[in-house]
Amino acid sequence: MAVVAVTMVKNEADVIETTIRHIAAHVDHVIVADNGSTDGTRELLEELPCEVIDDPDPAYYQSRKMTALADYAARAREADWVVPFDADEIWICPGGGRIAERLQAVDAWIAPAWIFDHVVTDADPAGVPPQQAMGHRMIRRTRLHKVAARYEQGMVIEMGNHQATYPQRPVVVPVWDVLEVRHFPIRSPQQYLRKARQGAAALALTDLPESTGQHWRDWDRLADQQGSLTDAFLDHWFYRHDDPRLVLDPAPLEGS
Repeated sequence: MAVVAVTMVKNEADVIETTIRHIAAHVDHVIVADNGSTDGTRELLEELPCEVIDDPDPAYYQSRKMTALADYAARAREADWVVPFDADEIWICPGGGRIAERLQAVDAWIAPAWIFDHVVTDADPAGVPPQQAMGHRMIRRTRLHKVAARYEQGMVIEMGNHQATYPQRPVVVPVWDVLEVRHFPIRSPQQYLRKARQGAAALALTDLPESTGQHWRDWDRLADQQGSLTDAFLDHWFYRHDDPRLVLDPAPLEGS
């Protein structure tokens, strides 16, 4: 049996190599569905320790697609644990160790991972990947979490990878504090704008409710009003390195 990490990506060339090399060092196999990247992400993936699948559907049905990847991981790679991750996430074990070993020792169906956002500061070095440059993170974790989930046929990876549900198991008790996610969502004004446009366009192709991906839709509308997201980036995602809300705590990267 195996611990398999799965993800779907589109145009994440600035972070994809660091993320894949890191997660590959922590699990037994990595499966990546590329959703028509045009920025070199697809070409980079071919050189990385992962299995690449092409996803030609531009619509952002994340739950459906991630669940399908989990099913494939179980069928083709004998996954008994699935780690659904995003390209801008670095998953770690807070107490150290390899994710696969920690999960295989867990007597539970779900292992939630608290999220800590890393931000851009005036002290970030140039010329290195964002996950290395952005060493400062918010002291407070976000109100959300991600999950790793023990595989069972019929399980569903919910939207955002924030939960896994099991129709056969109405009550699932999670085990906390095994995993943590370091999140690098906004890395420059240009990337911020691209993420907003790309996310809103993919959601527009679905029949999902307006509340799904609300942040992307809001960012897209703001970009329409202002012509860019530079002001929003400076207001919300750029900090002085000595801001009391931050702590210097670089993500512990593996495989780089």
